[in-house]
Amino acid sequence: MGRTYITESNINIEAELSSVLKVSREIGAVVTFRGIIRGSSNGKEIEKLYYDYYPEMVEKSLRDMRDQAISHFGIIDATIIHRVGEVKVGELALLVITVAKHRKEAFNAAQWIMDEIKKSAAIWKKGIFKEGGEAWIGVGAEERNH
Repeated sequence: MGRTYITESNINIEAELSSVLKVSREIGAVVTFRGIIRGSSNGKEIEKLYYDYYPEMVEKSLRDMRDQAISHFGIIDATIIHRVGEVKVGELALLVITVAKHRKEAFNAAQWIMDEIKKSAAIWKKGIFKEGGEAWIGVGAEERNH
């Protein structure tokens, strides 16, 4: 069964995929999105990111996103997992899995979930740079850097 949660631990992709694939024998399409920490932001080399979040809001909003994706796109199920705390370059920070009868629904739901996370999840990221220093980056950075 698909799940939504926040974790400070590494995400076990195979276990999550195995779990969601057991939901139905009608699954004909699986889309996975793996958000990996890249090594630079705005021309600066990143050592790691630090994700901060508002626990109650994020957990509820991820569950709501999953429920809305199921009802709006007609998918069978979805899993949404986001790391928080320190995440190093090359590590997985976000996993989204959508399963559906057909690929179009699975792709559309995965894209929508990603857009919603970026737009409305109360998760903020701080870049810790190789040359020293740190700064909040991405959505909400302007308010947090002041």
